[in-house]
Amino acid sequence: MKKILLLLSFVLFVSIRVFAQDKITYSTDYNGNTIAKDQYGNIIARSSTDYNGNIVWKDQYGNVIQKESTDYNGNTVTKDEYGNTKNTQSEDYNGNTVQKDQYGNKQYTYSKNYNGDIDVKDAYGNIVGTYKTDYNGNVVYYPR
Repeated sequence: MKKILLLLSFVLFVSIRVFAQDKITYSTDYNGNTIAKDQYGNIIARSSTDYNGNIVWKDQYGNVIQKESTDYNGNTVTKDEYGNTKNTQSEDYNGNTVQKDQYGNKQYTYSKNYNGDIDVKDAYGNIVGTYKTDYNGNVVYYPR
């Protein structure tokens, strides 16, 4: 579940960065790395694990987009390519994952819906997208 939530946080980042994408599909390659593809099958980014166990996302040219690590509280901390903290994810009392920016302001909440899919809600509770699993077992992000 934690690995999926890390993936989901990156999905949201990529969907904002790539602008008007209809959907983003996440699959794994033969090495176990996660591959993010747009609706046309173009590779947007790849994830891998570095020697410290951090998840590193790189674009199709090999440039680092972001790194995800775990802090001493067990929260997932996302940093940009320069090492600046972008956001932190933690679990609330309902079992939902809450993403906050570097100042502590709530950005998104990831929660399961009645279908078992994961809804992404903004700070005001509006659903901005949904993560679903397709028939191949890939995770697909559908923005609203």
